[in-house]
Amino acid sequence: MDVTGSINNEECVESVENEEDADYSEERELVNDSCSTKVLDTCEEPRDRYCLVYILFYLFGVTSLVPWNFLITANDYWMYKFREVTPNNVTMFVRKTQFQAEFTSYLNVATAIPNLIFLILNSLYGHLVPVKTRLQGSLVVVTLAFLVTTSFVQVDTDEWQNTFFIITMVTVVIMTAASAVFIGGLVGIASRFSKEYMAAVISGQSLGGIIAAVAQIISLAFKISPLHSALIYFCIADIMVIASFLSYVLLYKIDFFTYHILRGSGGMATNRHREVSMLLILKKIWVYAFSIFAVFGISMAVYPAVTVLVESHPVTSGTDWNNIFFVPVVNYLIFNCGDYAGRLVAGFLLRPNNQWVIAGASVLRIIGIPMLMLCNAQPRKHLPVVFPWDYEYILIMIVFAFTNGYLTNIIMINSTRAVEPHEREKASSVAAALLSAGLSAGAAAGLLLVRLL
Repeated sequence: MDVTGSINNEECVESVENEEDADYSEERELVNDSCSTKVLDTCEEPRDRYCLVYILFYLFGVTSLVPWNFLITANDYWMYKFREVTPNNVTMFVRKTQFQAEFTSYLNVATAIPNLIFLILNSLYGHLVPVKTRLQGSLVVVTLAFLVTTSFVQVDTDEWQNTFFIITMVTVVIMTAASAVFIGGLVGIASRFSKEYMAAVISGQSLGGIIAAVAQIISLAFKISPLHSALIYFCIADIMVIASFLSYVLLYKIDFFTYHILRGSGGMATNRHREVSMLLILKKIWVYAFSIFAVFGISMAVYPAVTVLVESHPVTSGTDWNNIFFVPVVNYLIFNCGDYAGRLVAGFLLRPNNQWVIAGASVLRIIGIPMLMLCNAQPRKHLPVVFPWDYEYILIMIVFAFTNGYLTNIIMINSTRAVEPHEREKASSVAAALLSAGLSAGAAAGLLLVRLL
């Protein structure tokens, strides 16, 4: 995948002179580290040989949601850690403890709030910190936080569950805040490249959910204990984050990457350092911002709060499909595969282009909320079950997931094309912040929808 283009000689000379006169710390740091000073002097755009930068962007997309995907997948581990035990560490088979019943809700709060706050902060003040520092620093923090989480897997915490709960929540908050900074910086960098690279980041995020779901299903199929399965999940996450950190360092040795960081996808460095008005950007992309908010607000209103309650048809009662695999396969694997397929297709098709059509399609997805609520979600007191069969639920889930991924990719790509080149990084950060706001609003709505079942 090559991104080709040209810049005339006069522009090249002018850009080099301006960069020599101005104190652009980020560019100087990048040039010193990469030893790619020739990038500043050439008018010929380097190529992405072997699609290496594209592949690494995919990896970064996967890594950006690693904390959420692997923490939520390890549900059996958290239930084991917070089970009821006697003073002699003998497990008591009773109803769920308070920690078990409330852990997922606390986990959602510990991820949603810092994610939203730090994405907003990144969109407002991220330009004050060099992008290289932001991304490398955030990956270091995520790595350390996940290593702490991994280290507790083999530690007996039965005698101090309260303390372990507090440590876990604090670690999740720190991890999520760092991930938000990484995501904000990542989409900002991707906005300086052609649309394929933004698509790689967005698609990679969905691929991470598939990896986590497959790991969960394999652990269930081989009846791996909650402790061992969690250790596998967290070790995979550790490896991916560390690999991303090392890969990001490697990127600064690649001329193709350096070229776009310096010149900003066709915009000169001088343009990128112009004053960027947040109000002006919002005026240009508010329809896309509303659309991404609607897409994720609608999705999170029922996924996973309502969908995790859907059970297989009663005819499968007593089977492994019903008791073990139905929720992991349909709720996690199929949803993530549908979402990933939508993002892949959008990356190639990129239709529609009209922002109002995109906004209309985003709002139209609201029909999926009542359809999923009318599936066989249990327990229920108010609504009837209209779609009891597994195939009906699976078809609804596939369409709901596909449209989520498809519209996400289209919105994120088009929102950065609706502004000037030097405004793209800020625009992508604003879109990411509105995406997070949609997640938070949808999660809050999900608590109410569950009560309407």
